Amino acid sequence: MKYTESCAQPFLCSNTAVEMSLKGHAELCRARFLTKLEQALIFGLMEEVRTTPKPGLVDLADNGAHRDMCYDTFVSSTRAITPYLTAMGALGYDFDGASDVLFPHLRCLGAEAEKAMFAATEGVNTHKGAIFSLGLLAAGIGYLFRRKGFFSAGELFELCSAAATPWLEKDFEEMRCRQPVTHGEKLFAQYGFRGIRGEALDGFPALRCVGLPALAKANRTQPCANSAQLFILLTLMAQVEDTNILNRAGPSALNQVQAEAQQFIADFAVIDNHALSALAEMNRRFIEQNISPGGCADLLAASLFLGRLEEAGILRLI
Repeated sequence: MKYTESCAQPFLCSNTAVEMSLKGHAELCRARFLTKLEQALIFGLMEEVRTTPKPGLVDLADNGAHRDMCYDTFVSSTRAITPYLTAMGALGYDFDGASDVLFPHLRCLGAEAEKAMFAATEGVNTHKGAIFSLGLLAAGIGYLFRRKGFFSAGELFELCSAAATPWLEKDFEEMRCRQPVTHGEKLFAQYGFRGIRGEALDGFPALRCVGLPALAKANRTQPCANSAQLFILLTLMAQVEDTNILNRAGPSALNQVQAEAQQFIADFAVIDNHALSALAEMNRRFIEQNISPGGCADLLAASLFLGRLEEAGILRLI
């Protein structure tokens, strides 16, 4: 049979239909991924603030050592920043360049997220550190998920470090050559503590070596979700150099918090009613001393965020 235009037309239409079908499937996969990502972000942020009682931190019982924020402030902040964090995940998913080219684009979205946060909270900094860490993690998750479909937390941390390192090393170099302005810059100049930027540069060791192992252990040993989340927080407090504590109360307070958290974990393998009473007393002392382990709270949120994504089948933690 002679090949004619009329014979070719159905073939061309069929190809177009296949392409449209594939495009529709890809768009559906992207939408489903972003929905799971958004749900995990909300879960991590909201479960962090709902965990009670948290020493020195805002929770369902009180405002901790804070006079300018409460539970409702965190609810408003979460609503304001979640669309931007999800957009960072979408940016990573859609990005076709090398990972280290991605980071400056994330900073633009991060700045917009901070503006939305301050507008929602009337100028209160509830989630600035979380915007940085969760935004970078969300972008890395999007970047890897589109390319691999399933991956490990270790691969995610390596990618985030590779993406951020050139830019963060430049940040630290510039900080060494100018007068410090922000709290983070002052702590770096005075003590050499690098905060969440150092965490990202090193591949999130506080999550990799502390938060996620604590999450796995807590899920095996604790009687309920609240107890599990308190166990993760106290484990982080025992080991992490929390710059929020340093900024508010100094190095001696950081040493105190780490020692108290270590002793608490030694005393209470299971967080029961007796443990909750001990935490309430710790909270009272922290309020008196103006101590707030806000950096550890952000890491708790990040740990819960990643744990929820493992449940959704997007990554594996170990």
